[in-house]
Amino acid sequence: MKVLYEPETFSIQDYGGVSRYFYELIHHAGPGLTCDLPVVLSNNLYLRDREHTRHRQFLPGLPVRGRWRVMQYFNRRAARRAIARQDYDVLHPTGNDQAYFLDIMGDKPLVITIHDMISTLFSEYFQSRGPELGLLAARAARIITVSEHTRADVLRLLPVRPERVVVVHHGHVVHHSSSQVPVAAPDDYLLFTGTRRDYKNFGCLVKAFGLLHQQYPGLHLMCAGGGPFSEAELVMLREAGVAKRTHQLGYLTDDQLNQLYHRARAFVFPSLYEGFGFPILEAFGQQCPVVLSNASCFPEIAQDAAQYFDPYDADDLREQLDRVLCDRALRHTLVNRALTRVRDFTWERAAAQTRQVYEEARQDALVLTPETQLFS
Repeated sequence: MKVLYEPETFSIQDYGGVSRYFYELIHHAGPGLTCDLPVVLSNNLYLRDREHTRHRQFLPGLPVRGRWRVMQYFNRRAARRAIARQDYDVLHPTGNDQAYFLDIMGDKPLVITIHDMISTLFSEYFQSRGPELGLLAARAARIITVSEHTRADVLRLLPVRPERVVVVHHGHVVHHSSSQVPVAAPDDYLLFTGTRRDYKNFGCLVKAFGLLHQQYPGLHLMCAGGGPFSEAELVMLREAGVAKRTHQLGYLTDDQLNQLYHRARAFVFPSLYEGFGFPILEAFGQQCPVVLSNASCFPEIAQDAAQYFDPYDADDLREQLDRVLCDRALRHTLVNRALTRVRDFTWERAAAQTRQVYEEARQDALVLTPETQLFS
C-alpha cells in the first residue's frame, strides 16, 4: 500500500508537534507500506538527512513569511503533480487549512487527522477560519483524532458520521539527554513550555506562582519557547512580584528541553484546551512530576499520573504545586505512575493503528460526497 502525504505543514513548520507527528508516522511505517512526501524545499528539522524524502533546505535572506510562500509554491506544485499521477492508494494531507487538491484526487480515498478544534472553540483568539476543514471532513473516508476528547468535539462541531472518526493517540520516544552543552537554569524551578496564547492560561500560572513565591522565595519559573515576554506579560509578572524570578528561553534542542524537564521540580500545564497535550509525555519520560488543569483531554492522557487543579482557580494551582513541592512521597508516586503510563504511547503502536485506518479507507473505495457523509 502506498500513502501520499500532502506536504503543507513541512512548508510552514521548521519544527513543532504536527510536523513531528507526520515524520514519526512515516519513520515508523513498517514493511509493506510505502510513504511518499513530495517536499522540494523545507527547513523542517525532522526531515534533515532522512532517506524518505529528497529536499533542499531553503535559507536565503528572506523574511519568514516570504520563505513560507516560496516553499508552499514549490511544494504544492510537486504535490499536485504527485496527486494527479494517481500513483497512490490513500492521500493524507499534513494540514487541514488547504483543500486545493480535492478536485484532482478523483476517487482516491482521503484520510485526515484533526489534532484539535481550538480555532473553533476559541475563535476569539484566532483569525476567522475558512471552509477547508469542513470540506476535507466531508470528503474524508476516515478522520483520525488524537484523543477521545477531540473526537467528541469533532462529532459535536462537524457533521460527520461517528463510525468514520477514529482515535489514534500520539506516540512518544523516551530520550536520555546526551547534550554536552547544559542549559543554564537555576537549581529550583517550575517549568512551562510552549506558547502563552490566551487559552494557554499562562495568567493563572503567574498568579499561582506569585502566591507560591511567598512560601518558596528561592523558586523560579522557566518558560521554554513561546517567544520573548510581551509588555502585557511583563506587567503581569511585575504585578505578581515574580518578574525577576521568571525566565524565558528561546529555541531549545530536544536534548536541552529534556534537561529542563529532568531537572524541574514540576512541569505545569494550565491550558484550558489541548487536543492531546504532547508535553505531558515529554515530562513523564524525563521523570518530572506533572501538574495539570483538569480540562479537555488531560485526564484522558495522564490518568492518575498527574496532580490536577481547577484552571480558573489560581489558589487551587498554588495548593497543588505546594503539595508536589513539599511531599516527597507524592512526587515519587507521580513519577512511578508516569513511567508506567508513558509506556502506553509508542510511535510503533500509533503507526500500526494509523495503517489500519488507511486499510479501512482503501477498502471503502468510494467517493464520499458531502451529501453521503452528512447526517440526514
